Amino acid sequence: MSDKVVFKESVRGLIEYILKSGSLDDRFLSRGRALEGTVAHGKLQKSNAEIYKEYEKEVKLNYEFQREDVILQVEGRADGIIKDNGNVIIEEIKSTYKNLIYIDEDFNELHWAQGKVYAYIYCKLNSMTKIYIRLSYYNINTDEVRSFEKKFQIKELEEYTYEIIYKYLDDIILKNNLKIIRNKSIENLSFPFESYRKGQRELAINCYNSIKQNGVLFVQAPTGIGKTISTIFPAVKSIGEGRGEKIIYLTAKTITRSVAEEGFIKLLNNGLKFKVVTITAKEKMCLNSEVKCNPDDCIYARDYFTKINDVIKKLIARENIFTRTKVIEYAKEFNLCPFELSLDLTEWCDSVICDYNYAFDPRVRLRRIFEDHNSENILLVDEAHNLVDRARNMYSCEILKSKVMDASKILKGKVPNLYKIVNLINKEMINIRRELEEVNENVIYKNIIYKDLIKLLRMFINEAEEYLIKSKGTSGYENILEFYYDTRNFIALSELYSKEYTTILKNSRNEFSIKIFCIDPSKNLSKIVNSAYSTVIFSATLSPIKYYVDLLGGEENSFRVRFNSPFNKENLQIYIKDLDMRYGSRDKNIIEVCKNINRFVQEKQGNYIVFLPSFDYLNKVYKEYVRIYGDENILLQEENLSEEKKEEFLSNFKIGANKIGFSVVGGMFSEGVDLPGERLIGAVVVGVGFPRISVENNIIAEYFEQNGFDYSYTYPGMNKVFQSVGRVIRTETDKGRVLLIDNRYLNNKYKRMLPQEWNIKLYK
Repeated sequence: MSDKVVFKESVRGLIEYILKSGSLDDRFLSRGRALEGTVAHGKLQKSNAEIYKEYEKEVKLNYEFQREDVILQVEGRADGIIKDNGNVIIEEIKSTYKNLIYIDEDFNELHWAQGKVYAYIYCKLNSMTKIYIRLSYYNINTDEVRSFEKKFQIKELEEYTYEIIYKYLDDIILKNNLKIIRNKSIENLSFPFESYRKGQRELAINCYNSIKQNGVLFVQAPTGIGKTISTIFPAVKSIGEGRGEKIIYLTAKTITRSVAEEGFIKLLNNGLKFKVVTITAKEKMCLNSEVKCNPDDCIYARDYFTKINDVIKKLIARENIFTRTKVIEYAKEFNLCPFELSLDLTEWCDSVICDYNYAFDPRVRLRRIFEDHNSENILLVDEAHNLVDRARNMYSCEILKSKVMDASKILKGKVPNLYKIVNLINKEMINIRRELEEVNENVIYKNIIYKDLIKLLRMFINEAEEYLIKSKGTSGYENILEFYYDTRNFIALSELYSKEYTTILKNSRNEFSIKIFCIDPSKNLSKIVNSAYSTVIFSATLSPIKYYVDLLGGEENSFRVRFNSPFNKENLQIYIKDLDMRYGSRDKNIIEVCKNINRFVQEKQGNYIVFLPSFDYLNKVYKEYVRIYGDENILLQEENLSEEKKEEFLSNFKIGANKIGFSVVGGMFSEGVDLPGERLIGAVVVGVGFPRISVENNIIAEYFEQNGFDYSYTYPGMNKVFQSVGRVIRTETDKGRVLLIDNRYLNNKYKRMLPQEWNIKLYK
């Protein structure tokens, strides 16, 4: 038995995988169906228990099927088993909103299929030759039931079941053969470069040992070490040794996903047999002018489920790596939705490259990867310094009173019950707003859930679903749908509420909002981070490392390692200008800032980027600089730049162009930008990068007590500074210079935070 390969699958999963057909359709259907289905099952099961003397509900059934060296363990729960007058009846219960008049016994093949597999397993386990299957449809709105019953012989059930099992096993055997080929290729796989860079081998070894111990590893590794390949390579080696089944490469930016793809391509060119897919957001993948994923509006949604299994096997035979471009190419060839195609490819791929939100955001998390099989995943979390703020946003949400009022106007005179509930929500928000009026404040916050509001929001959800199903295309429909999803998110996050949260009430002239704010996302992140086979969290700027361990789901026993830059420290000269750049002194020092910028860039000709603390200050400094020195070769970053405008800005930084780009610390040009060699020879960073003062940041400072100011302002700010400085030196041959304008860099607190390898001088 030891040489057999064992797989497990549920009856439902088996049936849906083999028999599911039809089209994609993202038009509104009840999102509460699972819960409602459970309630419907319970009602009918209770009724059956009263009618029949011998009745069992939720009966667990298991059976093993074998083909070649593969064993498939199929398991599930039959909704009900009835024994009546010597007959055994397997009952499948299906809940629906559809009028039962329109449901006949051939309504859905998958429903009978589930019953047949359960019936076959029950017959085999109980040595029976015949059995009945009852399919019962329960209307959630009316509590009416319509049932269909058929008698089956075991031979008939056996033929039907094995036809499905063998189709499923064909794919299982194919996957297993691919795994054997994969593991064989990993045995002989070598590092894809002739030699390791300084620190690179040590990083790879740390990753390998951490995975070997099912650990969580935090890594600060500056630009130049080669973090991507140094984490991917040991993860691949671990997979080949049976440690984990899938590598999930998580990142915040498109450019980093491309770097990860390049890392896998290097290994594939070195003999690795490994399937890799990149997931890109649906909006960026959609082949239509508007995202409408249904068979009426999109040819790529039409018959998707009917075609997908055959197409996937063709693609797996053709390719090893499925980039965004490649997925779109095949989507067009086979008329399939590219986003859904990329998701279905994850079932066959050994690695998935995707954004953080697909792992951590409860609203869009890929459950097939991160809930059903996360214990098999090796997580590689790149650019992890970005994850703190991203996570806070993932686990926070708000309700706006203006949206409640919009919903009220739309529903008035059209949907009385729903209109009444929306007005009750509005009244409750007015009651809550009075808390602000009583203390004469525009903002207050406290650790409290407004249960009466949540109760009303739940009432809205229940009542809105019928409207949203029946009223597509009517005036204001999209507004109600948007408010419905806001409400669902608010309710869902309220269920995560704990001491790590607060509720912010904010009032302005035209708006009132109630915000559930996640102060500390570590508990939520840790559920994914610590339930994976192993997790490696890394960045060029993960300092101080304790801050990130605390906030990204680490624990006391998490591994930590820090590497110095592999580049010659003489290649980067850091200058500090002793000038007060605290918020209250900024404006009076604008002319002095301009003088220092100009003197610095004139000392050595080349391309520079100047990083300012905010867009407001950026515009003030830029205006004064141009007034004094003119605008020749001067570039200004505008707010909310498109990708095209961003590339246009960067294209100006050619060798010998002598451009000066005015930008923002923490903006799109302070990280993820690669201008090697003389395309960028220097940078000026004004200030210490503090995030703007806000209610949320002040709450964070208060929550973390003695570490509070550092956790909310100092560490996030300095991280932005380090990222900005990191644009200058990209390769071992680069040479550059950086001017830091702020006297706080001369304080011991900030001195201790600066990288040890920096070659620092005072700028006089």
